[in-house]
Amino acid sequence: MARLADDVINRIKQDVSLLRLVESQGHNVTKQGKDYVVCCPFHEEKTPSCIISPKTNLFNCFGCGTGGSVIDWVMKTQSVSFRFACEMLQKDLGFVIESSTTAKTKNTTTKLTPPLAANADSQTALRQVIDFYHETFKQSPEVIEYLRSRGLEHPELIDRFKLGFANRTLGYRLPEKNRKAGAELRGKLQEIGILRDSGHEHFNGSLVVPIMDENGVISEVYGRKILGQRLRKGTAQHLYLPGPHNGVWNVEAFKACNEIILCEALIDAMTFWVHGFRNVTASYGTSGFTSSHLAAFKKYEIKRVLIAYDRDAAGNKAAEQLAEKLQAEGIDCFRILLPKGMDVNEYAQQVTPAQKTLGLVIRKADFMGKGKPPERQLEMTTVEPAFDLDTGEIFDQEQPEIEPIPETSSASPLPEPADNVTAEVSEPHHVTVVVA
Repeated sequence: MARLADDVINRIKQDVSLLRLVESQGHNVTKQGKDYVVCCPFHEEKTPSCIISPKTNLFNCFGCGTGGSVIDWVMKTQSVSFRFACEMLQKDLGFVIESSTTAKTKNTTTKLTPPLAANADSQTALRQVIDFYHETFKQSPEVIEYLRSRGLEHPELIDRFKLGFANRTLGYRLPEKNRKAGAELRGKLQEIGILRDSGHEHFNGSLVVPIMDENGVISEVYGRKILGQRLRKGTAQHLYLPGPHNGVWNVEAFKACNEIILCEALIDAMTFWVHGFRNVTASYGTSGFTSSHLAAFKKYEIKRVLIAYDRDAAGNKAAEQLAEKLQAEGIDCFRILLPKGMDVNEYAQQVTPAQKTLGLVIRKADFMGKGKPPERQLEMTTVEPAFDLDTGEIFDQEQPEIEPIPETSSASPLPEPADNVTAEVSEPHHVTVVVA
């Protein structure tokens, strides 16, 4: 992360009034000649010995020897890092403080609110981190550009699934680790997996996607490094919280449709989602179909799963193994066939229009069971996919119009999102195969 420019730091030290800051915190300041005196907040004393000089904008305590600039004052009184202190002072080069209108007692200090509460339980702390990453996302052009490069710059997607960005600033917003509150909070984040044992953020430089249930409880977090060309060789580009995977992405869609598209990765699942195919979820890689997925399929009585794993050796093998497992549970499986060697996101970016072409590969999905494929209620389209199934060559031609499939009782509109979801879910485009 880029360091603050020296001229910015100097302007903060010179232009933000230390005297006004100290007064705004409720300290009793008394004029003494050209300077002001206040009881030092850094040690106990009855007679004020901390001098504030408006001319130099510095403070110095003759009792304990503490002194410094307005930045030092914020760092010491609020137990925050140098970076966080500067950020709080930087806005318009004026100190914006969350003052309490009810505080009447002298020598009370108004606390700067960090992104996490020191006494939060693990789930609350995790939610607060995800909220922080979500706000950071909106101020980070590099991650927005990454989504644009993947064809996923979709405001509803960003807010609906609370996408975030870990830009290495979380640590600056926490109390210093040599303080009790800082040590406890950092320890909690290490237990969760947000911080590593080294103190570094686990998801540094990553697009962050929380896996939440319909009540907003976070069970897993996925991170995708967005600066691949700058990473050291061997650095993992796909990250999760430590421990076994748990939870299902976009589980709300299971309530609306008994047919689910299952992708190998979240980027692929989000690709279907932004093009209108909202009945989609993702496993945690080719070997990442978990008991949580199967439990969700059973709970919501999913009848058909369209497996959209990558069309490579690993994806094909995993799709076959998964189909055998699901069909033993009474769930019909179909294979969405992409060009050889491709994944959903890559394919969607190479065809035009992507929505229609994705609709075609959904319709043309191959039945993976034994015997006669289940009879389809609607006539199959005679339009062929926009690529050669054997060579993978993508045809350079405009695709014909696809007649929309009418709604059926098994494919009703998505329900209203839970209260914790910030964006409204759009009406889905149900263009998937309906099996009798």
